[in-house]
Amino acid sequence: MKCEKGFSLVELIITVAIIMTLGAMAILYTPNMLASYRVRGATRLIYSDMQMARLKAIKEGKEMAVEFFSAATYCVKIKTGANWDPGCDIGGEDTLDVISKTVDISGEYSGVSAGYICGGAAPDKRVDFNPNGTAGCTGNRVTISNTANTRTQSLCINTSTGNIRIVDASTCS
Repeated sequence: MKCEKGFSLVELIITVAIIMTLGAMAILYTPNMLASYRVRGATRLIYSDMQMARLKAIKEGKEMAVEFFSAATYCVKIKTGANWDPGCDIGGEDTLDVISKTVDISGEYSGVSAGYICGGAAPDKRVDFNPNGTAGCTGNRVTISNTANTRTQSLCINTSTGNIRIVDASTCS
């Protein structure tokens, strides 16, 4: 008797159906997963720039700030005068502060924006870092979210120590 090896048509159809079902489930989760990755990436970028500004303020003995020009654009700057000069020198406005870095998060992390910047309105959309390591930020948080507000992270700033932490929420507690 001859023994044939291989798969029957029914086995192949069941295998293809299982693969298609798993593929459809993966496609449904992809947009949420991408939004989550974008928010987390933008949060880490802003966090690292804030840490850099804080450490630079301590090292150089000068006030530094991370100032948000819009919901998707911010700059890292050094205070040169008696008061902060608002703006990030975007669009030709003159600023007396030294801009060390300007970042547009919408270019790399589309659909992500920063809001509730320290609870302030322009020109107070900034987190100041003092030479002693402390921070100035009324409302003590920066919230980063996607446009659908399905994913939110916050940077919580402890003003007395200058420490910054990332939380998966829109409020710091």
